[in-house]
Amino acid sequence: MTLPGRVSRRSLLLVSLAGVGSARAGEPTLHVLVDGSLEMPQARFKDGRPVDGLQYLLAVELGQRLGRAVRFRLVPRRRIAQLLDQGQEADLICNYIPGWLPGPLQWSRPYLDDADMLVSATRRPAPAQLQDVAGQRIGTVSGFLYPETETALGSGFVRDDAPNLITNLRKLASGRIDHAIVGRVTFEYLQRRGELPLELHPPLVIARLRTACALSPRSTLPLPQLDAALAAMQADGSLARIVERFR
Repeated sequence: MTLPGRVSRRSLLLVSLAGVGSARAGEPTLHVLVDGSLEMPQARFKDGRPVDGLQYLLAVELGQRLGRAVRFRLVPRRRIAQLLDQGQEADLICNYIPGWLPGPLQWSRPYLDDADMLVSATRRPAPAQLQDVAGQRIGTVSGFLYPETETALGSGFVRDDAPNLITNLRKLASGRIDHAIVGRVTFEYLQRRGELPLELHPPLVIARLRTACALSPRSTLPLPQLDAALAAMQADGSLARIVERFR
């Protein structure tokens, strides 16, 4: 099967800005960071700009509720924490957890259930627990942290980094690696669309997660205001409708 196209290396290295709607004079702006290595359902890019996906639609909805014009900033993963700490044209990034972005950030209320999972090719015996793959190469995404796996495996955690999940799935299909760590939301999206390139054992759940938005400590957006907007989206079903689009 054909896997969806990945973001070009040029797009990964560029810092791109894309406005949503027209900002009126004096209207505040919500500067939203987006990791350039993402794939659907988290984000779809066109000409170096996010145009669809969970993170895109969530940010647009937040902007409307907060009365702010949304501007997206496409950045490499390794720069996210630094940009949020500096707070220059960087208010927040969503669908993260504190373990992925350590530092003096403010965290919103959690709003989306997800999980880190280990997937293994059927050419290998199915691991019963994470410790069964200690010392074996595991497909990971460059710049991403896996605190639960690091704790469980210690020096036996042998990373095999790739730019994104799609590249890791290609490496699984070619036999270059036998295991990879994937997010449940993204994995199930690809599975439903028939876009997994090989036979896999049922995934082994490593950690259950509830993702949130990381807010810059220098942002002009108060955390209680962000939390109130997310709570309203949960209460009126608009958040569930966004998520349902990708199920």
